[in-house]
Amino acid sequence: MTELLLTEARRLGVATEISAGPGNGLAGLSIWARWPRHPHEVAQDVLNSITETRADASVSPLGGTPLWRARHGDWTHIGRFEDVVAHLAQHVSETRASRPPSRRRTRAEHDSAR
Repeated sequence: MTELLLTEARRLGVATEISAGPGNGLAGLSIWARWPRHPHEVAQDVLNSITETRADASVSPLGGTPLWRARHGDWTHIGRFEDVVAHLAQHVSETRASRPPSRRRTRAEHDSAR
């Protein structure tokens, strides 16, 4: 799994590991097992997280090739599935960060707009 996919998954709150084991063990003794999730599964969850809030973001296969295309507005990126999802997540987060924060209108502004 690429560092960029790991970073973006963590930023979005997507699990990058799986764990298993009994719920109640001896105090101080942990027999839980942990292992990394498959990169494709992590990428799919990252993509789902992005597309839930950004309807204009998409990833689609390039016919007859192992490549995928990520799109968001005029931005595009082509590569392996996990890579395009990671770059899409980074692009979307940078786009959000570069926009000025929205400001709630005051009551007077709201009333004058009527």
